Amino acid sequence: MKTYYDQISKGYNELHKEEQLNKVYFIKEHIKINKGDKLLDVGCGTGISGEAFLDVCDVVGIDTSKEMIRWANFKTFLGRAEELPFENKSFDIVVCLSAIQNFEDMEKAVKEIERVARRVVVISIIKKSVKADILRNLLEDYEEFKEEKDFIFIKSIT
Repeated sequence: MKTYYDQISKGYNELHKEEQLNKVYFIKEHIKINKGDKLLDVGCGTGISGEAFLDVCDVVGIDTSKEMIRWANFKTFLGRAEELPFENKSFDIVVCLSAIQNFEDMEKAVKEIERVARRVVVISIIKKSVKADILRNLLEDYEEFKEEKDFIFIKSIT
């Protein structure tokens, strides 16, 4: 059975590319990314944001939609944020852009994201999401930034 995201995968980039790239530019200005860093894009979708990081680091993506990840131009995995198939601290940077509000268990997803991060985690939430307040409370120990359509949260992992 095709999911909603499987069904919209073909036109997703046309609808969301500009806003996704704006988040990537914001992130590149606010965190240090080194050549050779490994970045995990959780909820990578069609790979818009992951591809925009390829100029500065190695990127891996994971998403639940088979149709979405087939458009990505980097290594991807089919899977859930709540059960990331990676070792502890396997990525220097983990990003999750405008996807977390779609996860079944957002708290478990955040724990998994932090588990696989070595240096920094970036999570964005769509401001209009009905789950925005719940997520802002869940991410209260992150530094919060307001972007045009999103709240962006950044946490350094020690």
